Amino acid sequence: MDNTEGDGPAVTLKGAHAKNLSRPSSLTRAFGLSGGVTTIGDVTILPLSYVFKLAFPPLLLSSLPRRAIGFSFPRGKEGKLLGLALLGATTALAYLLLHAFGMVTAVAIVWLMGGTGALILFNSTLHGVAFVKQMCSTCRLRPIIEEHEMMHLRGEPSEEAVWLEARKKYSYDGLGLGTDPKIHSFCPIAKR
Repeated sequence: MDNTEGDGPAVTLKGAHAKNLSRPSSLTRAFGLSGGVTTIGDVTILPLSYVFKLAFPPLLLSSLPRRAIGFSFPRGKEGKLLGLALLGATTALAYLLLHAFGMVTAVAIVWLMGGTGALILFNSTLHGVAFVKQMCSTCRLRPIIEEHEMMHLRGEPSEEAVWLEARKKYSYDGLGLGTDPKIHSFCPIAKR
C-alpha cells in the first residue's frame, strides 16, 4: 500500500490493515445487542439488527441492496432541518389521519415517519448514530466502514470523495482482500 500524503516520498507498507480507533460501548450490555457497538468520538456505531430495521423503516429500505453496508443520517443544520420537518409533517399527518381514518392510521404514520425524524434530530443535536449491516459487524474491514460513515457524518456528502480518500489510505493488496475467503464477493470495499 502506497502512502503518498504530504510532500515526502511514497512509503510502501506490507500487510497493513485498517486501524480500529473505536472503543466498546455499554449499549451492548444494556440493550443485549448482538455484534459490537462502538463509540468513536461523539458517534455511536450500531449493528443494524431487525429491531432497528422495524423501528426505523428507512433503514429497512436502505439495507435491502447487498452492497449497502453502512448507514447514517445527516447531521448539522441539514439534519436539524430535516428532523424538524419530518416531525412537523408527522404531527400534521397523524392529526389529519386520526380524524379521517382513526387511531391505526395515525399510529402507522408516526411509525413510518416520526421515529426517523426523532432519530435524525437526535443525531444532529445530541449524539451521532451510524449503523453497520449485521453481517458486516464482525468483519475485519469494519473500521473502514466506520471511517466511511464518520466522514459522511462530519459533513462530506459526496460518496466519490469519501471513496477517493479511502483509496489514498488503503489498497486492495495492502488489505489482503484477494486472499481472504471471509470477505463477501459483493463487498463494496473490495470492488472499489
